[in-house]
Amino acid sequence: MEIPIALKQIWAFTMRDFHSWVTYRTTVVTHIINIFIGVISWGVNATYVQKPVSEMYHSDYISFLVVGVAIGNLIMPLVQGVEIGLNPWTLETILMTGMGTSAFVIGNVMWRYLFSVLTFIPYLIIGIYVFHVTLNANIPSVIVAFIVSAAILMGLAMISTGVRIVTKSTDPITWAINILQSIFAGVAFPVIYLDTIFFPGVSTISWLLPQTWVYHLCRLSMLTNPSLLDPPFLIQLLEGSVFAFILFPVGYKIFEWGVNRSKQEGTLGWY
Repeated sequence: MEIPIALKQIWAFTMRDFHSWVTYRTTVVTHIINIFIGVISWGVNATYVQKPVSEMYHSDYISFLVVGVAIGNLIMPLVQGVEIGLNPWTLETILMTGMGTSAFVIGNVMWRYLFSVLTFIPYLIIGIYVFHVTLNANIPSVIVAFIVSAAILMGLAMISTGVRIVTKSTDPITWAINILQSIFAGVAFPVIYLDTIFFPGVSTISWLLPQTWVYHLCRLSMLTNPSLLDPPFLIQLLEGSVFAFILFPVGYKIFEWGVNRSKQEGTLGWY
């Protein structure tokens, strides 16, 4: 049975990026050193500010942060693949080669994703055995939460890319959402803590941001051991899925519109 051409193309891209990475031995060494220094630094800082996050996740702060690292290493590379692989710099090349868009994007992101997964392993091992991270994950719930989260973030990435293809500049809407994320999405602390920092009720803003649901669903699934049949978790999963069901198809349509508009104007390869 012959291997499909798309898989061969993805493999070729992956090996190209891998060989490019290992060619620069100094870079390889510094990457490895940075990983372990980063793990130790992250663990020490988290231990220093160790606080319970029982209000939402019945866990501790260092475990709370580990899930954030997991999101950064296991979901974000997929989003970055869309943003890097599909942009005014590369789209014209894709169309000229006749290569499928999916194969091009997956091929360009595959090594980066594999490297991110490998990078997460030291965080997990050192976190558990040195800093006593406690994960209470339900695997089916984690898988579903990760799929919903990836759909949300990829939808946002396609919206940003589609607009950028036409305007050749930053998408102001996605930029504003990302700015609000740094404060309101619960990246470094539970969103309920905003009510203590500012004033009661301000955390309501957080639940209007799609990124909040990415962090929230992943943390629920990895820290509270919820079953997919557990009504409270199921309700929150459905609420977060609303963003996925809206943003992913809308993002695809906006991306498709951006490509077609640039083709009509003859500006697809401009940047």
